[in-house]
Amino acid sequence: MKRRSFMLVLAASLVLSMGTAGCGNRETDGKTVTQEEGSREDTCKVTFYDSDGKTELKTEEVKSGECVKEYEPEKEGFVGWFATPQMSHRFDFSQPVTEDTSVFGGFVTYVEDTREFAIVGSGSSAALMESNWGKVIGDAQKMTKEENSGANIYTITLDLNEGDEFQFAINTSWHNQRGYGYLDSISRDGKDYFANSGTLGDASSKRANIKCAVAGNYTFTLTTYPGEDQYETDSASYSEDNKEAFNINNYDMITWTYNGESTAGDSAMQTDYYIKGAKITGWEDVYTDETKFTEKDGIYTLTIDLEEGDEFMFTSMVSDGETSGVGTEYIRYTNIAEDDAESLSYVTGTGNANLVAGKAGTYTFTYDPAAKILTVSCK
Repeated sequence: MKRRSFMLVLAASLVLSMGTAGCGNRETDGKTVTQEEGSREDTCKVTFYDSDGKTELKTEEVKSGECVKEYEPEKEGFVGWFATPQMSHRFDFSQPVTEDTSVFGGFVTYVEDTREFAIVGSGSSAALMESNWGKVIGDAQKMTKEENSGANIYTITLDLNEGDEFQFAINTSWHNQRGYGYLDSISRDGKDYFANSGTLGDASSKRANIKCAVAGNYTFTLTTYPGEDQYETDSASYSEDNKEAFNINNYDMITWTYNGESTAGDSAMQTDYYIKGAKITGWEDVYTDETKFTEKDGIYTLTIDLEEGDEFMFTSMVSDGETSGVGTEYIRYTNIAEDDAESLSYVTGTGNANLVAGKAGTYTFTYDPAAKILTVSCK
């Protein structure tokens, strides 16, 4: 059954290379062109610039459709090549060059990083369930910094479940957060392991949540260059008091390794759903029997009185034994089937996909988590 959908547009300052095309044979007007044949075609000029975006370090002529080779400049402090003079994202040397191209070198001055980083987020894995959107930072969440390495390198190894959302930050307020925009890649062998889950407010994609797409055991490595930290002072929410919430760095990077299946055994994970709204809960998370769906045979139901015009949504809570935390699953207007005229006659949707009660009455909501379908009735 097709669900109703909205187009959500997220401002992104960072583009991660996702293409599967590499260098070698390629298609031209339905004909395969080999590298040898391609040698007769035009060449492209690739210019390597210093970090000022003006000083040329090296130029190369590359056959159109082939890759330019990376090289190591002699200048000290080199941390990589970037595709833009703003150093917004790394240059992908695995992609063919088809036009004159500029590449920009990133150079930094080493500064010792005295901060401590931890994973913060939520989900059904043990570490993120305990984290509860960063409210708890314990041993399971803290990253380990390599000692005497001459670089600022932090690592953590942990299990993640599909749907987990997280970032790395220095405290429970998510200061100096390093999110989706800092990943060096999101895929391996053509398979996506992570996704951009978006973010609240006007924060850039560098501080967007990372969403796990493949359950398993991971090792994350965060490399930092604190001497190059900047602040998003043009943000509407920025102030000197909360400036560390807008700390960004164009050179910091998160790399990762997928180690295989999760090390933890199967657990009896339980997911519960609750209503949350403007009038019904004052947008507070209220976990009571009155706001909770009841479950029978895998189907969840909630009957509750709503006022006309009340805007609301449904949140989730995950539990594993005595441990519980806020879930990452939300039920919204987009979960109503597009052809479910009856349900759509009782509620409308907002621009951010919240539901709005069409009239005062007793509503019954039924949710099938397997199909992710919500139905609505009202008396």
